[in-house]
Amino acid sequence: PQVGTGFKFIHQVFTAMVSVPTLLTVFTICASVEIAGRLRGGTGLFGWLTALPWRNPMMLAIAFSFVMLGFGGAGGLINMSYHLDSTIHNTQWITGHFHLIFGGAVVIMYFAIAYDLWPQLTGRKPDEGLIRKQLWLWFIGMLVVSFPWHYVGLLGAPRRMAYYDYTNPAIAPQAIWVAVSAFGGIVLLVSGALFVYILAKAQFGSSNRTHETPEPFEFSVCVHPVERVPVALNSFRLWIALMVGLTVVNYSVPIAQLLRLPNTSVPAVAVGAPR
Repeated sequence: PQVGTGFKFIHQVFTAMVSVPTLLTVFTICASVEIAGRLRGGTGLFGWLTALPWRNPMMLAIAFSFVMLGFGGAGGLINMSYHLDSTIHNTQWITGHFHLIFGGAVVIMYFAIAYDLWPQLTGRKPDEGLIRKQLWLWFIGMLVVSFPWHYVGLLGAPRRMAYYDYTNPAIAPQAIWVAVSAFGGIVLLVSGALFVYILAKAQFGSSNRTHETPEPFEFSVCVHPVERVPVALNSFRLWIALMVGLTVVNYSVPIAQLLRLPNTSVPAVAVGAPR
C-alpha cells in the first residue's frame, strides 16, 4: 500500500531478473552432474542418470535440493508477477514458497555440508545409512508441509494468523490440508532430531572411539579448463556497488513517497469518532 505503481513495476522487473542467474546455476550444476555420469559409463539420452552415485548422501542432497528449488522457484515467479501476486499476497502461499526455498533447497545443503565436513573436522565418519534416511525425511516432510500451504493460500488463507476457526463453513474445507501440513511438520522435527543424533553418534558412539583417517578433501576440477574470466564479473566491486545502489533505491523512493503524503504523520482517527 502507498507504493507507486511504477515503482512496483521496477521491482517486478528486478525480481524477474533473479531467474536468470538461478537458471544459469541450475544449468551449470545439471551439466556438471551429467558429465560426471557419462564419465562413470552412462550412455544414451538419460543413461547417465543411472550411473550416478545415488547412495552417496551428497548426490541425494543435490537432487532433493533441486526438486524443492524447482517447485519453490515456480511459486516465486507467481510472487514476482504484478498481477498474479494480488491473488496470493499475504496468504499461506508465501509461507509455502519461502519454506521450499530456504527450509528446503538451502537447509538440506547445510546438512550435506555438515556430513561432508564432519569427518574432516573430527575424524569420525557418520553412518551413511542414517544420513540417507534423514535426508529423505527432510525432503518428504518439507513437501508435505509446503504443498498444502500453497493450496490453502490459493483459497485465501491469510498468513500471520494466531487462530483459525475451522467451524466456520467458509474455511472448514481448509482444515484437512492444515492437518496434513502439521503432519509434515512432525516429519521435519523427526528429521532434525535424527540429524543431531547422527552427528552425536559419530562423535561419541562406541564404534568411533578412535579417530579415523578421513578421505582427502578435494574440490572439483574443471573438465574444460577456464581460458578467460571477465575481471569485472569475477570481483566483488561490481556486485557490492549494485547491491548498495539497489538498496538505496529500494528504500529511499518508497520512503520519499510516503513522506510526501499529507496524512503520513497525522494520528489515526478513532473508528466511529466524529471527523
